[in-house]
Amino acid sequence: MKSVRRVTQVLEVSQAGAIVPVDLVLPSEAKECFGLQAIVTGLFPEVESVIDFGELSVSFNGRESHPIHQLVPYESAQTRQVSTTRIGLLPLSTPLVSGSPVTGFYRDLGRQQEPFTPYQVRISFNLITE
Repeated sequence: MKSVRRVTQVLEVSQAGAIVPVDLVLPSEAKECFGLQAIVTGLFPEVESVIDFGELSVSFNGRESHPIHQLVPYESAQTRQVSTTRIGLLPLSTPLVSGSPVTGFYRDLGRQQEPFTPYQVRISFNLITE
């Protein structure tokens, strides 16, 4: 029986311009990734709306499929309260090979004012499993 599952990886960004590797193996029962959401989490009071904080590149099936290279947004708390959409949500239709790695990177674009505040990037994979 097919079902839907969400797997999340959290990346820690500790300095401006940092490049943080993405390296995980999705559950062996995952047959397809039908969506991905990547979003910056943290509090940046000087940021008033949605801005792109970094770039994300993700490959599936041992780098056989590279469907994602996109900017990753940060949404301020004020904007999030009035928003009706989920930012950073990317629809996909990527078949998965059981046990193959998901690799890539996140790169900070230096959009913060000094001093740098460490933050996290939450990447959620929406999967169809058997």
